[in-house]
Amino acid sequence: MKHLLEAQIETTRKELITVAGKEGLSSIETLLISEMLDRLINEYNSLEEMPGLIEWIEQ
Repeated sequence: MKHLLEAQIETTRKELITVAGKEGLSSIETLLISEMLDRLINEYNSLEEMPGLIEWIEQ
């Protein structure tokens, strides 16, 4: 689960950089991708705050 989130965060981060470079920082597409990245990071951080939860989920 944690490794999957890390991969999704990295992929979304790269997509954000690409889209922001082409469409601009205030484009709708850039903002939507940025919001998705925020959600992924928040989910990752919530798993980090509960170390035993990761092992329980992966069972």
